[in-house]
Amino acid sequence: METFELHKKLISLPLFVGMGHEELSEIIAKTKFDFKKANPGETIVREGEKSGQLLLLVDGDIQTSTYADDHGYEVCEYLRAPLALQPERTFGLAQRYSSTVFALTACNIICINKNETLKLSNYSLIFRLNLLNAISTALQKKYHQDWLSVPTHLEQRICRFFLSHCIRPAGRKTFKIKMTRIAEELNDNRLNVSHVLNDMARKDLLTLHRERIDIPAIERLSNSAIS
Repeated sequence: METFELHKKLISLPLFVGMGHEELSEIIAKTKFDFKKANPGETIVREGEKSGQLLLLVDGDIQTSTYADDHGYEVCEYLRAPLALQPERTFGLAQRYSSTVFALTACNIICINKNETLKLSNYSLIFRLNLLNAISTALQKKYHQDWLSVPTHLEQRICRFFLSHCIRPAGRKTFKIKMTRIAEELNDNRLNVSHVLNDMARKDLLTLHRERIDIPAIERLSNSAIS
């Protein structure tokens, strides 16, 4: 990739926000970048696959599929570049991807291995702060969810369930899940869950299919999730 084009790609990524032209040029000169292309339908990473590197999506649309521990249900999200793919999985105890990522369109990905990431963090204060911010934000959001008050109404609990299982609480999502499983997760019964989901469908918040729920804009559920 040409230096000028790489410069434009990097500056669009959150991990490089705030860098001046001179610093970014120095980083490009000193850092070893690998480049990967993925065709539509190709798997970029698989759940459980070892990470050990930063993957930066600079072009294209992707689908992430995240599974329950028992693989009893699946959550599909649809995301667009630019973004980093699970940067929090590069370090720490669990250095394996928690989701499978597929290319929906032609994708261009910049790869930075762990050693190069450490060198880059040591060299650039801005990169180090941006990386820490990305990891800290993910942790803080998760911590905040654990301390939210429990919703009293079933619709609120269903919305909370959907939102809490998303990487990003916005955009289109698909839940491949049975109503009986939702009922089990929420300690309720299938009939009540069915009534509420059908009511939400009538309000155009979601679309029901056999063992699948499509949510066109999950941010619309946020108000209902507030207890």
